[in-house]
Amino acid sequence: MLRPPALESLRQGLAVILGSFDIGAVRFGRPEYVEEAVNESAELFKEFSAARPAREASYAAALALMRGAKLDDEDRHLVAGALNVRVREQGGRKPIGHARFIELLEEYSVDAAKGELWSLTWFGLLCSHFEFDPAAATAEELRGWSALRGLLQDTWPQISDEAGREVFPDWVKVLREFPELLTERAGDKLGADYLQGDETVVRRIASDLAVPETSWFWHAVVLGAVGSSTKLSDTRFKESLSRLLALVKSRPVYRDEALIEILSRYQRCAQPTLHSELRDYVVSKDVWRNPKLRAAGLATTWNRVSDSVWRMVLKWVNDANLRDFFEVLAARGNADEGRLAFWSQYLDQIEWTRLVFSAHTRQLAASNAGIKNLIAREEGSFATLSTNADVDAFMMQLGNYVVVEFSRVPNAAYVYKADELPFEPNARTYSGTTSDLKRGYHEECAARILHRAPWEDDAAYQLRRLGIHPDEKKREARRVPKTPVHEVTKTAEAGRSAPPAIQTTEAGSKAGNSLGTIGAPRGAKFTMDALRTIVGQYPGAQITDRRSEGGRLWIQDPQLRFKLDAHLKGLGFKWANTRDAWYYPEN
Repeated sequence: MLRPPALESLRQGLAVILGSFDIGAVRFGRPEYVEEAVNESAELFKEFSAARPAREASYAAALALMRGAKLDDEDRHLVAGALNVRVREQGGRKPIGHARFIELLEEYSVDAAKGELWSLTWFGLLCSHFEFDPAAATAEELRGWSALRGLLQDTWPQISDEAGREVFPDWVKVLREFPELLTERAGDKLGADYLQGDETVVRRIASDLAVPETSWFWHAVVLGAVGSSTKLSDTRFKESLSRLLALVKSRPVYRDEALIEILSRYQRCAQPTLHSELRDYVVSKDVWRNPKLRAAGLATTWNRVSDSVWRMVLKWVNDANLRDFFEVLAARGNADEGRLAFWSQYLDQIEWTRLVFSAHTRQLAASNAGIKNLIAREEGSFATLSTNADVDAFMMQLGNYVVVEFSRVPNAAYVYKADELPFEPNARTYSGTTSDLKRGYHEECAARILHRAPWEDDAAYQLRRLGIHPDEKKREARRVPKTPVHEVTKTAEAGRSAPPAIQTTEAGSKAGNSLGTIGAPRGAKFTMDALRTIVGQYPGAQITDRRSEGGRLWIQDPQLRFKLDAHLKGLGFKWANTRDAWYYPEN
């Protein structure tokens, strides 16, 4: 049954329609005139069925609700479309988050059950639903919005039946075509087209349902686009990322949910290689921040993704830090010295990195885009140097060790045990002198690497001594040398040397050794021919026999292969850390 206010509004609307008919001018017997009048009536009805009450009246009804006044039929109709209005007299709060709102919904529900909920009132509730902006909502308002959506879902079938099948409003047509608009997954079906830039259907829906630009609806469509993209092939998914990120940036309400889906899908790609645009967006200080900050409790959103996803992005950050340090910072003084290529061999093992910027570098950020982006990406995780105004430092953890490199030579690189660092790894400022980062200059440290060409062999040897080897895939791809490793010259700073240069013969050659034809060691479980056959299966491995000059029988394998180690150990050979090689112990 129509209430008095509604009935009067309907009478006025019908009077307007009837007044628009120029009956005196109609020529009877001409059906086209009848059809024209019917169509005109239908359009006027559609406009009437989507009419919104005056703002002043709706505001007054909202204020009455929040003040605890009893609402009559007209008040309940008026307030339906004003649930998101900020009421000044109530401290700017909204009716949708008020304690009495749930009671109001129950009254609407009772009216609907009796068949007395007017469609225009229901349309007002629908408008309030789509006007809701979660980005600016309180917890109470979010609960109210969820309850409103539940009411609309429960009562929609009845409203749709009452609308009939002949002449009905556009908003009824839209909801019949897209009933999911009343659910939490409102944008799923619309996401695919929206991702491709086709906004035709979305815009039509927004127009027919009076959806404002601030509505949650737009963000739901973006989330639907994300879901659609994650079902694409690896190649097409990666191609869609730029468009996808642009959509997320423009409608950030469900940003975190979108990024969780995007990052998880990217990690499942056959080749989850660096995507710089995705990395730069997700690690920015206004989004998720640097993944290195997770352990410190400063970037807790990273706890919402799996460890494998977190490690993927952390690797991207570590890779970028390594390259930027040597390509951007060290390159300013032509001080790379091949360090980028060398440390890149260990990239997969880098668990943590930290950049320490000098005052000069921070000043350059104003004019150098590369440095500006680097500092922005490391926001919250970088440290500063209080001395050495033009020298930067770079820390990286490889297993149980932390390496400290500097942007300028002749500074050495220092390797410290991770659990015995002579400085606080999370300090905000360092002096960059022998009091902290360079403590290894005067005191003992795990290793000290000089960058005097050729320095790479010495550095690799010292790292191997600590159990740090190049990444497996890089070792396999690397060309195996045909000569012994470089002899390391003993220096005052290094205080140690690699194995002395020794004469060798390639395993598998017909000569027993380069110093004579001595047989197998006494009591050995092998012959020299059998030993050469075993070692010959591993290209690059070498046998060196020093027994004729009072030395030992040595076997050296630059690639340190596990299977050869097992063979030699089974034959009685022992490992010498000082020479990085196997020897046979003879009495």
